[in-house]
Amino acid sequence: MQIEELDLNTRNKIYNTTKRVIRKYQKGISSGKLTAEKFADNIFANKILLNILDESIINQADFQNSYINYINSLMQSQNENFKSYMDSKYNKSTIKSTVSLQIHLKNILKNSDYSLNIPIQYLNKKDIEAIIKYIQTDKIDIGNEKIYKYVSKSKTN
Repeated sequence: MQIEELDLNTRNKIYNTTKRVIRKYQKGISSGKLTAEKFADNIFANKILLNILDESIINQADFQNSYINYINSLMQSQNENFKSYMDSKYNKSTIKSTVSLQIHLKNILKNSDYSLNIPIQYLNKKDIEAIIKYIQTDKIDIGNEKIYKYVSKSKTN
């Protein structure tokens, strides 16, 4: 089984757990001293995912390979976010969402069964685009599971 095959709730739990550990090792990740393989070995050795997944799934080679790829994408995202933060800190420019994109999201939300759990002004352009994609397709890209907690079903059918 691969991470992509898991339900969104489980993927979100894996994302939150993995991201929390990644933040602790930002310096090693950004310097390249900590690789995804070493990171995954540490996660598997310390059995951090056992409260989320069954051990038989964790021990599958398919899952471990997909998890290493997943960690690579999260590390890459973490490095990009850190670089963007440092650039914005010194250049005072950030990737903010546009008003038209916010209005587009509001219209989509109004015509759907979803509502935002976070004020729209705190969302950046990538977050809004990912939320729109999630509402329209009911799918979240790997490594972007954080938006799962930003949106919830609001109406009952």
